[in-house]
Amino acid sequence: MAITINLEERSYGGKKFRPQTQIYQESSNNLLVCVTSWGQNQIGEQIADSIKNFIALSSEDTELTVPYTRKENLHQRGNVLRMAVIMASEKIFKQYNKDEYTCGFEIFAAVQEGPQWIYVSCGQPSLILFRKESGLIPITHSLDLNVLTAEESTYDPLPNHLLGLGQHPPISYGNLLLQGEDKLALVSRTYLPNSFFRLKFDEFHQQSISNILAFDSENTPFWLGFLQVQET
Repeated sequence: MAITINLEERSYGGKKFRPQTQIYQESSNNLLVCVTSWGQNQIGEQIADSIKNFIALSSEDTELTVPYTRKENLHQRGNVLRMAVIMASEKIFKQYNKDEYTCGFEIFAAVQEGPQWIYVSCGQPSLILFRKESGLIPITHSLDLNVLTAEESTYDPLPNHLLGLGQHPPISYGNLLLQGEDKLALVSRTYLPNSFFRLKFDEFHQQSISNILAFDSENTPFWLGFLQVQET
């Protein structure tokens, strides 16, 4: 039995500025990369190309040597993905930020191997899983910095974590065992309102989520990637 993931995306401009989340997919490696570039928009494609190239190289050379410690609790392909993200972060630092900070990026990257979905993330988008038997589960949940420090959460979006700024990037990683009928949402937004977490399983779809996020605050921009899991 095979698992497939279908992605639909939608964005809402609001009255504040949030950089557009860029999507890159590589079907040959079952790779998904979501990049939000802060400072210089053109780095998104560089990041995606760096990750794709390293993953392709590692599949050709299983003995590839890299200066990063492997994580014992992470699948082999997960380690490769994690290393690819770290390498992309270092490239951006050396090219753009070594002398002066000019840009950074948030990322969600995932590779699929059968029912296993292995991900690496920093900042947004947040990954939310809705499983019929378990309910709504935040897998990775990132808030903008201004939510944690400002009195009002609708100020201009401000990232809390960025890659490309130096060594020891603040990344998280994990592995999901996908099940048929799982629903997944990737959301880049300053915060997720309480009404989002009150959605029922049948209401958890692109249109309903978009309506709730827009209705909560017309000033707050967001990007939504909705993923439907299917068994074939």
